[in-house]
Formats: sequence, structure tokens, C-alpha cells
Amino acid sequence: MFGNENKFREKTMTIWNLFNLMGGLALFIFGMNQMSDGLKLAAGSYLKNILETLTKNQFVAVLVGAGLTALIQSSNAMCVMVVGFVGAGMMQLERSVGILMGAKIGTTITGQLIAFNISEIAPVIAFAGVAIIMIFKKPTIKNAGNIITSLGVLFIGLGMMSTAMKPLAGEEWFQEILTGVSNPILGVLVGIVFTVIIQSASASVGVLQMMALNSVIGFSQGFYIMMGMNIGASVAPALASIGGRKDAKRVALIVVIFESIGMVLFLAITQVFPQILDWIAATSPDNPSRQIANANSIFNIVTVLVLLPCSKYLVRLAHFIIRGDDMEEEGDTLLFIDVNNYQTGTVLLGQIDSEVGRMQQLASTNLEAATKVFYEKDVLPGDKFARNESTLDFLNKEITNALTMTNTMNLSVNEARHAGHLYHIVNDFERIGDHAENMRGYAMAMQENKQKFTGKALKDLKQLSISVYNIFDLACEYFYSPDAETYQVIYDMEEDIDDMVAKMRNSNIKRINKSKCGATEGLYFTEILVDLERIGDHSMNIAKSVRKFPVKKREEVQLPEAETEEV
Repeated sequence: MFGNENKFREKTMTIWNLFNLMGGLALFIFGMNQMSDGLKLAAGSYLKNILETLTKNQFVAVLVGAGLTALIQSSNAMCVMVVGFVGAGMMQLERSVGILMGAKIGTTITGQLIAFNISEIAPVIAFAGVAIIMIFKKPTIKNAGNIITSLGVLFIGLGMMSTAMKPLAGEEWFQEILTGVSNPILGVLVGIVFTVIIQSASASVGVLQMMALNSVIGFSQGFYIMMGMNIGASVAPALASIGGRKDAKRVALIVVIFESIGMVLFLAITQVFPQILDWIAATSPDNPSRQIANANSIFNIVTVLVLLPCSKYLVRLAHFIIRGDDMEEEGDTLLFIDVNNYQTGTVLLGQIDSEVGRMQQLASTNLEAATKVFYEKDVLPGDKFARNESTLDFLNKEITNALTMTNTMNLSVNEARHAGHLYHIVNDFERIGDHAENMRGYAMAMQENKQKFTGKALKDLKQLSISVYNIFDLACEYFYSPDAETYQVIYDMEEDIDDMVAKMRNSNIKRINKSKCGATEGLYFTEILVDLERIGDHSMNIAKSVRKFPVKKREEVQLPEAETEEV
């Protein structure tokens, strides 16, 4: 009777151990993801700025990749960001390799942190984080509280896993499973599958460290599983590249190639020189968890040292496997925003910026074409002009939808402010396109009816058009680099345009009264003045959408009277 009761109790304890293991794993992964999100939020757009500016030298790029990944505690997130930036045309493929390699080193810091095994004080850490969240209202301090809370939850999960794993070491059925994965290649496959399921190399290696700490798995087995976990981590950037540009796919492929070469290298070396495993284990003989962490660091550091000098060949191999260039599709399509695979807010904003850059270029092209057609040869075919206008309307809608999506993501204060500014300027670009379309329509109507402006009207139109080109270009430049001096210049330019329009309108009326031009031509000229003035206003709006600086308002300016005689 008592024997049956003991068997039932042992069976029940095994089930509860499994439940505790699952719960601990859930808390561990949740804590790690929350901590990574909090750290990314704290870093904010600095990540993008650093990645864009400090990656010219490959060695520096490795250090930057390692440092940033250690900061945000996620190589997956860093690799996915790089995929997004390369896909958006914000970073060259060649410059991304060093970052990707550095990310693999930076992610090993998580394992070193886990090896300290501070599970006993984890509840205190979590409590301190929650207290900060409840007491303080400032977003940056609350975010710090979230990070601290997540760290505590992470180690609470590790403690639960450690307690649940202890009985597994004596279970025959589990030992039989471990015997089955004693083959190095099978161990690598197990690591790959496990990480593909969890979607985090750091979390997978953390689980492995807890297994080693509780003597559930030996170091030799753990080493090969760890290598597989590193390869499994390359699935995330591969998924992020689906549907993206070819260079984005090449980034993901380079990650896979890097990890695979490292695995094959260590697999071969450890089979020829098995004592290498003993040397690695000897780096921390009394701490099995630290042994796995050190093995992970050594694996990634050595792989980087071997492959960094060959980085250009990795790029060539990626180009050989994924051949050709992206076809720059014209018309209503997104070139940079991946609508099927939204990633972090930082990446999505970078992609949006690239699409906004397209809008700026299209609006500028149509603006010049719509005005130069009056005093130069037609610089843009009508069908091309119409496609540009259609694309402007399409991008206005799609970019707005993408900006709405950023509201559901964790954005830093600066990123959220930038997203708000973008809402305004995409509408201004679309409206500038509409005014250009109006002017193009007037030109086509005049050509059809064989009507022309007078020489003086064309001179005024050219002068005003150049002023509008200048304010538009300067406003777009100012949007990304605002300063008080430039804002004052834009403000004065807009005032000048208003004054020019007023005087040109008076000159136009005088020409009509003196029968130097027909009423229809005069009406067209007036409408064009309105469109150009509105474009100046929209350019001013672009500048105002970022930041308004104090301006020195001038007194009523008396410009020279416009000539009334034809030139």
C-alpha cells in the first residue's frame, strides 16, 4: 500500500517539477525580453545613430556591435535591426558584417551575468524595481524600474528552473535521452531546434547553464548543444529578411554562414584535439554554469577572430548565393517598409524615413517639372509625372499607416516625437505634389490652345520658381538638422515669396489692363502664383513641424516695384 503511495507521490512530484520548469522558463524568457525592451527603449535612437556613423572600420564595427548588444542584451534584436537598416538603404551591406560579428560576442555577456546565479536575492531586486515604477512618474526612471524588475524576474525564473531540474539528474529516462544526444552532431541539432522554438540564443544558453549547474548535463554534451543554439539564433534575422530587399536577405545569410563556419571549425578541432574541451572547462572548474558561459564566449570570440579578416569574402559569398540587384519598381509600391514583418520601432522608423525621402524626391521632381515646362523644354514626360503623383498619394497613405503602427511599439521620447513630425510632413509633400499637378495642368491647357505668357511673366515665373525650389530644399534639410539660424532664413524666404507674389499679381493685372496678355493667360498666371505661394507655405510648415525658434519679424518690406514693361 505504502509502495503504491510512494510511486504516486514520485509521479506527482515529477509532474510538478515539469510544471515548475515550464513556469521558470516562462518567467526567465519574459524577464529577458522585458529587460531587452527596456534597454532598447533607454538607448532609443542612439542605436541607429551609432550604427550609421561608427561602422566604417570593421574592427570598430565589431566593438560597436559587441557593446550595443551587451547593452540591449539581445543579439537577435541587434541582427534584426541591422537587417532592417540595410533593407532600408541606411547601411551598406559591407559595413554590417562587423556589427553582426560583434553582436555574437556581445550576446555572451548575458551568459556571464547568469553564471553569477543571484537567484536568492532576485525577489529583492524585483521588489526594488516595482517600487521604483510605483513611486516615480518620470518615464526614464519608470523605464529603469522596468529594467530592474525584469532582471529580478529573470533570476526568479532561473531559480525555479534550477530547483525543478535537480531531480532530473537521477531520472533514468532522462539519462537515456542524454545518452542519445552524446553524438556531437546530434547535440548541435538539438541546440538548433531548441533555440528555433525559444527564439533567443541567450535564453537557450541560460537554460543550458542551469542544466549544467544541477549536473543534469555534462560539459561535453553542453558544448555541442551550445554551438547549435548559436546557429538556431540566426533564424530570427532570416525571418526578418523575408519579403525584404536582397541586401537584407544577404545580411541574414551572412549570420547563418558565420555561425555555421564557426560550428564546423570547432566540431572538427574538438574531434581532433578533444583535450580542448578540458581546457575550456578548466577556466571555471567549480562552476558548471560559468563553464558553459565561458565556452559560449570563447566560441564566438574565436569565430570572429578567424572570420573578421575574411569579411569581404563573406559578402562576396552572400552575393554569389543571392544574385542580382533589386528592381527599383516604379509606381504604387513600398521599397523600404516591410508591411509583412514589422520589427522594432527604431527599425520601422528608419524604414519610414527612407520612404519619406522618396516622397521628398518625387515632390521635388514634379515641382521642377511643373514650372520649367513654361520656360524650358518639357523635362519630364507626362506619364512619368502622373506616376510620380500617384506614388505620392500612395506613399502618403501607406506611411501614415506605418506611423500609426509605431504607436503600438516601444519608442523612446525622441523617436515618438520624430514619428509625430513625420505625420505632418508626409501630408505637406502630398499637397506640394497636388499643387505641382495643378500647374502642369495649366501648362498642358495653354499648349493645347497655343497660348503663351509674355516675356516679363516668364521672367517673374522663373524668379519665383527658383525661390520656391530653394525654400523647399532648405526646409527638408532643416527638418533633420534644425537650428535657429536656418529657421530664420526659411522664415524670411517665405516672407519674400509672399511679397513677390503680391507684386507679381499687381504686374499681371497691369498687363491684362494694357492688353499685353489675354484674360485667360492672366488667369492661368494668377493660379500659378497661388500654387507656388502655397508650396512656400507648405515648406514653411515642414520647418514648423520640427521646432519653432524665435524669429525676428521684420518691418513691412518694400520690394522694388515689378516692371510693367515686357522684357
